[in-house]
Amino acid sequence: MNNVDSKDLRLQFDIHTIEHLGVQMYKTLPPVLAELISNSYDADANNVEIIFKDSLDYKEIVVNDDGIGMSYDELNDSFLKIGRNRRKNQSEITPKGRYVTGRKGLGKLAIFGIATEMEIRTIKNNLETIFIMNLEDILNSNNEYYPKVIVKNMPKLGNNGTCIILRQIKRKSKFDLLEIKEALAKRFNFVDENFIIKLIKDNEIQSISSKTKWDYITPQFEWNFPEDDISENSFCKTHNITGKIITTEKPLNESQKGIFLYARGKLVNPNDFFGIKTTSSFAYNYFTGFINVDFVDSFDKDMVTTNRDGLTWENEEINDLKLWLQAQIRHIEKEWRNQRENVKADKIEKNPDINLKKWYDTMPKELHIKTDTLVQKIISFDKIDNDEASEIIGNIKEIIPEYPYYHWRSLHPEIQSSSDFYYKNGKYYDALAHAIKKYKNNVKDKSGVTTSSEYDIMMQSFGKEDNKPLKVCKKYNIRPNGSSFSGKTIEDIEDSQKYLSAGIISGARNVISHEEIEDLQNTGLLTEKNCLDMLSLLSYLQERLDDC
Repeated sequence: MNNVDSKDLRLQFDIHTIEHLGVQMYKTLPPVLAELISNSYDADANNVEIIFKDSLDYKEIVVNDDGIGMSYDELNDSFLKIGRNRRKNQSEITPKGRYVTGRKGLGKLAIFGIATEMEIRTIKNNLETIFIMNLEDILNSNNEYYPKVIVKNMPKLGNNGTCIILRQIKRKSKFDLLEIKEALAKRFNFVDENFIIKLIKDNEIQSISSKTKWDYITPQFEWNFPEDDISENSFCKTHNITGKIITTEKPLNESQKGIFLYARGKLVNPNDFFGIKTTSSFAYNYFTGFINVDFVDSFDKDMVTTNRDGLTWENEEINDLKLWLQAQIRHIEKEWRNQRENVKADKIEKNPDINLKKWYDTMPKELHIKTDTLVQKIISFDKIDNDEASEIIGNIKEIIPEYPYYHWRSLHPEIQSSSDFYYKNGKYYDALAHAIKKYKNNVKDKSGVTTSSEYDIMMQSFGKEDNKPLKVCKKYNIRPNGSSFSGKTIEDIEDSQKYLSAGIISGARNVISHEEIEDLQNTGLLTEKNCLDMLSLLSYLQERLDDC
């Protein structure tokens, strides 16, 4: 370019700087947009609008802010100087009291990671400047590039602010606002909650503030800093560390779990566990957090990698931060286990469909112990959350129901309905007596025998003789191969129904005193198992009666 005006816009650089720190380092959309948003924040903007134009044959991104804007001279002396450390040349605090996030002066190169052309329109003090920079032209120049100036210091009434338009976008896929929103939300933790980012595409608008990242996480337990710091040397307070580590009830996805570190509201280290082997504990699938470590941005040497994908840990104080984080996380893991088990146990205990105490009270001691051991292992198992624990224990309760030995007998409904109340109240003789009475009445009704003796009712109702009114084998006298059972077999079954019925009637046919009933149970002549065995026999006899 001949006869260059000293006031012409000029970009000075080494060609490799553009390639390595822009094109190669920034290849995805979120970090590029994050750099532009940071510039707007440093310019004291309250609002940033990012407009996506997304058609089949054309893509464009427009970033508007209402910040202080840039004058023509500021563009030349500041914006277009690569590697300029703003903090050494200007105040680190903006007029609104924000700590400046920019430091390296390389953020502008990020744009060329996703686009090959950008247009910048900026207004300050009613003067507008517009110019265009093209990546291909920059790379073909000789370490000095003159942007194409469209407007220079043209008077224009209106508010201050800057608009950056990205064209010739390299991305092929469509812009997904919800996906971009989630990625950007985790990149900022600004103190100024009035700073709002809006993503706009067609008729869709998505807003982002410093609180938006919480929309994707439902905390269960929280540890706040510096209040919950466990370090003996008060590292947290002396370094003014703030923020929180949280755990969730459900496992987090890979992009969420881990602790995010911020300096001056901007991400300096993405989600990480800082050297802790996460395979050692399933608990880390529930951990996330947002910690402000502004002190890492105060060293003369920059401790953040160029593309802000992590801290460099060789500094002694930065390494102390790593050790501090490890100690907090390991301590929280232990507390998390205890708190989670307590909440899980409390929810299960209060679940009316389970009711552990009532359930356990219906079990024999040896079964109670085994069931409780199983339940506690389910409660303490990391991979099982509250809902899953309730579901599993509910399934176990179906297998081991209340009064399990009673229900496992699968008693005939007639026998169960007549004995249920007495059995569950520990009155085993009464349970048996009422079941026998029920069976006796059923036999009497079906046979039509009217004798007063319960024993005689059984003897006259069943048996091999032809004149007996009830025959239990009539339904089953044909074998599977089509032949008949032998007469002797049929006779034995008919007689067994008679004698078994008469025998069990004799066992509890008479009303006896309460004292004698207690003595029967205390001496072992009538145990719970005896009762259940005889109820099972009555169920067998009742089933045969049903078939008569």
